[in-house]
Amino acid sequence: MKEYLFVYGTLRKDYDLKLKNKVIDDLQYVGQGKVGASMYDIGRYPGAVRSAAGDEVVGDVFWLTAPERVLRILDKYEGIHPDGRPSEFVRKRNRVKLRSGKLVNAWVYWYNFDPSKKVRIKQKDYLNYLKNKSSH
Repeated sequence: MKEYLFVYGTLRKDYDLKLKNKVIDDLQYVGQGKVGASMYDIGRYPGAVRSAAGDEVVGDVFWLTAPERVLRILDKYEGIHPDGRPSEFVRKRNRVKLRSGKLVNAWVYWYNFDPSKKVRIKQKDYLNYLKNKSSH
């Protein structure tokens, strides 16, 4: 079974993050996709929370050629505790709709805390949000 990853923040294809150099050889870009979610500004990165209210978050979908290795590195980056303690993000599979209309089941790092005190990002795309934020 192919393993996919949906990313919406600092792991996006066009976001410059040194960590990606560790996993880039094991990521095959599939295309843009979207999930039903709301996105929040957590500080230096966003957090998305699943939503059935019609909200969408746009991101990039990758096929993982070495899923165990990539997910181990990314879990550490996302601060997921291997012992199961609560962490800021949790990795779960979710249906992602590709631009082509095709649906894939992909791993998504969901924000795991209460976002009510965070600024909600109204744009669907975090990279667009950053551009607008820096131009003000």
